[in-house]
Amino acid sequence: MHKFLANGRLWCEVVRQNAGSTSSRGPPFGFCSRLHDVVKPIPAAVSSSHIFSTGVGVSRKQHTSAGEEPHDDVSKADLARPAVAFPLAAAVQPSHQAPVVDAKALISEISKSVGLPASAAAAAAVVTATTSAKRNAALSKEAAEDAKEEPVVVASITSLPGFSRLIYHYMMLSKIRLTSLVVMTTMAGYAMAPGAFDLGTFLLCSAGTTLVSGAANSINQVIETSFDAQMARTRNRVLVKGHLSRLHAVGFALGASTIGCSMLYFGVNEMTAALGAANLILYTSIYTPMKRYSILNTWVGSFVGAIPPLMGWAACTGGDLGAGAWILAGLLYCWQFPHFNALSWNIRPEYLKAGYKMMANSHPALCTRVSLRHTGFITGLSLLAPALDVTNWWFALETLPLNAYFAYLAWDFHQKADSKSSRKLFRFSLLHLPLLMALFLLNKKYWLFGESKEAETLALHVSGDTKDKTGEYLVPNIVTEIGGNTASTGSIKAIEDSLLPNIATVLPTPGKQKL
Repeated sequence: MHKFLANGRLWCEVVRQNAGSTSSRGPPFGFCSRLHDVVKPIPAAVSSSHIFSTGVGVSRKQHTSAGEEPHDDVSKADLARPAVAFPLAAAVQPSHQAPVVDAKALISEISKSVGLPASAAAAAAVVTATTSAKRNAALSKEAAEDAKEEPVVVASITSLPGFSRLIYHYMMLSKIRLTSLVVMTTMAGYAMAPGAFDLGTFLLCSAGTTLVSGAANSINQVIETSFDAQMARTRNRVLVKGHLSRLHAVGFALGASTIGCSMLYFGVNEMTAALGAANLILYTSIYTPMKRYSILNTWVGSFVGAIPPLMGWAACTGGDLGAGAWILAGLLYCWQFPHFNALSWNIRPEYLKAGYKMMANSHPALCTRVSLRHTGFITGLSLLAPALDVTNWWFALETLPLNAYFAYLAWDFHQKADSKSSRKLFRFSLLHLPLLMALFLLNKKYWLFGESKEAETLALHVSGDTKDKTGEYLVPNIVTEIGGNTASTGSIKAIEDSLLPNIATVLPTPGKQKL
């Protein structure tokens, strides 16, 4: 606006300076005569030179000497007539199309009226035309680029095919990350058990655990749909968004749990299936409702996390849960507290808003203290494993710095009780568990690959004194045992009848026996 006003003043000053020399040539602005069509006509006696084009509209006299009267062609009545103000823009009828202004012609017109040199007018016209051409070219280039640019396609779940979208929703309904962690701990329990590895049993156990865990998580979301909608961490779940109905989720959970438990029962063994069913009931019927009534839900949830390694151990050993199974389950149970307490610390407002009873909300000091306490329990169980002949002593030595740093982070969380310390503890817990399981696996005491149960029992009962100096197996002296059992009868026939059937089961390799 300031630039526009400054240019206007400059043009007016040029007009005033050249007014005396241009009186004979007509009005300073030749194009202003076109405005006569839209204003009141002026008598012909008054020439256009009497109208000053600055908007004041004051008529001026002819240039005469001082004291002279005006010329005869201008009457006093005409001079006494009030001046007509010419607007800068004529009040024309609005048009549907915007007027097209030729900048070059306009500058040429103004220059001729003012009397500027032709070279200056030409230079101004060239500059204006060049600027206009550059601007038009830039706009045309942008328009062409926009036209060439392909439409951006935003990928979303709604763009997937029907069946793929349904599978995706089922995975989200099953909490695929949590389910993956459960299956990994089950596999770890299978691998750490002192039994023969069978691929079929291993795959059936993993698939059955996946289905049972997915069913439990689905029921959890069905129960907590209205509460998940109040938390930023869970408000994007499939039931909250309405991608699946709650009835659909219940049907999926029933089908997955039925198939999963059947796979564990018929494909693995009864103990594994019983542990899977118990974990399903514990998670859906006790842990999930308790989250809204008592902080003891954390202890119940830790039991839920400790059962999957027992399932893997039972699947490998045929249902036998030895000392190693309980040590492994104890490690998983204790690990839950620093992991979950550190996680819940930073989302306390969301838990409080949704109405969940958590230690981080109601008992913050207990939350940090329990986390520190259970890191100490993890260290103790790691030292107990070699003492119970589950692992070698290298396991205790290798896990000592790992558990010590975990305990240090828990102690720092207990002392500071802030977001930074809880975040460090939570992140390291995600690294601590797989490292602990890997060290447990590498240092386990008994490794068996593809051996039968009979060969395993025989290897445990055959001692070193049953070999001679050449390293070949000798027949154990079972005649004495059988004779002692049949001494009351005193029948040699009974000894022979008992010896012949048992001798075949004692000899490991018939080609190397000495009778």
